[in-house]
Amino acid sequence: GKFGMRLLGGELAVDRRAALLQCALAFGLTPLVPTRPVHAISATTMTGKTKPDLGVFLIEEPTLTGGTMRANLVVSGGLIATATFDTKWPLAEGGYYDIEAKNREGDAAYIQVGTLDAGESLAKLKASWFTERICSVEGRYGAYGAPTDIKMIADEADGAARKLELSFTTLSPGMLESSRRALVTAVQPAGSSDVLMIVASASVTRWKKAGAEAAARQATSSFRIASTRPTALSPTPSADYRFGKSSGPENMKSRNDGF
Repeated sequence: GKFGMRLLGGELAVDRRAALLQCALAFGLTPLVPTRPVHAISATTMTGKTKPDLGVFLIEEPTLTGGTMRANLVVSGGLIATATFDTKWPLAEGGYYDIEAKNREGDAAYIQVGTLDAGESLAKLKASWFTERICSVEGRYGAYGAPTDIKMIADEADGAARKLELSFTTLSPGMLESSRRALVTAVQPAGSSDVLMIVASASVTRWKKAGAEAAARQATSSFRIASTRPTALSPTPSADYRFGKSSGPENMKSRNDGF
């Protein structure tokens, strides 16, 4: 099949997602790549990262003390969920991040929220439910185009949680490809239709040699909902403590902004 091409900010970019899908279909494979319409990269994201849409609505700024991240999120069902995980990576600061720990080399652990439809359960979700969210153009690694080459390495139940391992390829600001590995633990707060996922990821080159895998496993294995409490707030932008605040330099500071 022909490769789809489009002109982006004066640069000709190959639509790798379309090509990957065509190749997979030609060989009778069912790709894990989301099959919804391809999102073109806007000119603004070619010059500066747009904030990911991770479904996170915070009532206050997350804290990282004594190696434990703690964050209070508004979730469906009229609840505030307190999520925690352990990490040796520093707190990622600035308006680009929601709940994230990250070092200068780009090793990172962050929380993303997805909502179940009626009749769905965390235990029975297809693997594609997770990849469509984690590897979307709106996701943490979609600023310069949705990740491709998505492969599910492991997917298992661990009590009430789901634990997954996957690999994918991202695009850098210079349109260079970077292969990454990621661990995911997904949990569902009782009384809510929301699923909270921690995604801990690093480049393939750092995964084994630099100890990134061990650090990722520390974060994902310690991830839990410490508590929930009732609230009148709904999981909407206006419930977030950052809503309506300036996104100027003070709010956008980022001391460790590697990709």
